[in-house]
Amino acid sequence: MEISTDDSIKVTLLSKIIDEQKILSEQRAQLNKLKRHAGAQAKLTTKKLKLLEEEGVVEKYNTPGRPSAAMKDPDLWDKIHNSIEFGAAHAKRRKVIIKIRTVKHLREALEEKYNTYLSRQYLSTYLQPCHQNTFAARRHHRLAKVGLASVARTEMKSHVDEHYCLASVKAAKMFAEVFANEAVIISQDDKAKQVIIEDHDFPVGSKMKLIPFVYLTIDPTDSSNTLRTGKLSIFIRPEYFIGTSLETHIADLESIVSNEEFFTIIKKDDEVKPIWILLVDGGPDENPKHMKNIIQYAHLFRALNLDYLTVRTHAPGQSAYNPVERGMASLSAKLASITLPVNEFGSHLDSQGNVIDKELARRNFEFSGKRLCDIWRRDDIHGKPVTVEYIDKEIIPFNEFDSSTSWEWIENHAQICRYSLDIKKCKNRECCSENRATDAMLLLDENDGFLPPITKGKDGHFINPIHALQYYDKLKILPYDRCCPSISQELHQRL
Repeated sequence: MEISTDDSIKVTLLSKIIDEQKILSEQRAQLNKLKRHAGAQAKLTTKKLKLLEEEGVVEKYNTPGRPSAAMKDPDLWDKIHNSIEFGAAHAKRRKVIIKIRTVKHLREALEEKYNTYLSRQYLSTYLQPCHQNTFAARRHHRLAKVGLASVARTEMKSHVDEHYCLASVKAAKMFAEVFANEAVIISQDDKAKQVIIEDHDFPVGSKMKLIPFVYLTIDPTDSSNTLRTGKLSIFIRPEYFIGTSLETHIADLESIVSNEEFFTIIKKDDEVKPIWILLVDGGPDENPKHMKNIIQYAHLFRALNLDYLTVRTHAPGQSAYNPVERGMASLSAKLASITLPVNEFGSHLDSQGNVIDKELARRNFEFSGKRLCDIWRRDDIHGKPVTVEYIDKEIIPFNEFDSSTSWEWIENHAQICRYSLDIKKCKNRECCSENRATDAMLLLDENDGFLPPITKGKDGHFINPIHALQYYDKLKILPYDRCCPSISQELHQRL
């Protein structure tokens, strides 16, 4: 017997042994897989036999794998549609994809109505994918004409004055917190713009809409340190008969002051609190830089006998920071899939969308407006009931208070800035009465009776205005609007 010393034979044998071991391993794995499959088939056969013997039901599947929910329940698509379709506002909408809020709401509706229990992930595969050309969209099968209403991710438009305006609003809020027992914050807004989203395609005439004027009354002593929660008050007006102006807002504020439900927030010792902070969105009907609006704010100041009134606004395009917007989002959610009739008592429009019967239009608006009031007052917002009122007539605010505001009075009592308006009482007791918030006015006397201007520190950040009054050198406080980025130094000197 001869022993070979050739290394090539050794390498060949080792490679063959490795190949055989690999083949044995693959065959062993395949055998285990077949055993598991045979066990599953035996288990399935036993389950089917038991189902046949006990209930007389025969199940037959043409494809391998677990049967889908649609195979077990052929009416699943109809159940999904019935769970989110509360009524179509237009016939064409039955042909398009219907949007739902979240999969959670759809699951709850299916469980409540039909006792159909599906996991969130599994149910989402029966809905239209948010993005069609993705790998995740391949998992969506047997699609219903239902899509998830995704949140808009468009960024808020930036503005050069956004941080300056935020600092101005925070300064007013901070002043209200320091003197919480003497102050009240009112955030106001209205929705008078035409709806421009796809789902609103109602053929109505010009100005054929209801305008909600929303007011969030905030008590600085009971706001959980957020100053974003309070009691909502809504006034609904038909745009065709009543437009939007500051007079309508002042009339609403007068109604809030006289409403007993707001006495705990608005009043102290049966008198209106002397310090008011109004947060507005900066629209032409509320902007404190327009002279017509300044006169109306002065009228409000004198009629309520306030010690101090400040009106603050955010930069253009930044009104989403207004605290009332959070409450308005809740109001909008309540109107999902709800249509208010425009011709309950008959059509008041011709084929061109023009009003042909004003009295009939007034009745139709009143019916829809009161229906809207009933919807919005059903549930609480911020843990407090919502007061809603429909108004179809123009109201002159503080009609019994006769006062004419001259430019001389405005010069002596008001501080007008680009994004704010401050009104105070003067020292002349023949013109103005005694201050009621003496501590607050004593602090403001350090800066000629007004809140200090928004100024920047050495680090480039805006300074706390209350601290500026207490610790800052009065001679170093810059003039008003000097730190406003949109006003150049040259323009500020000219002003």
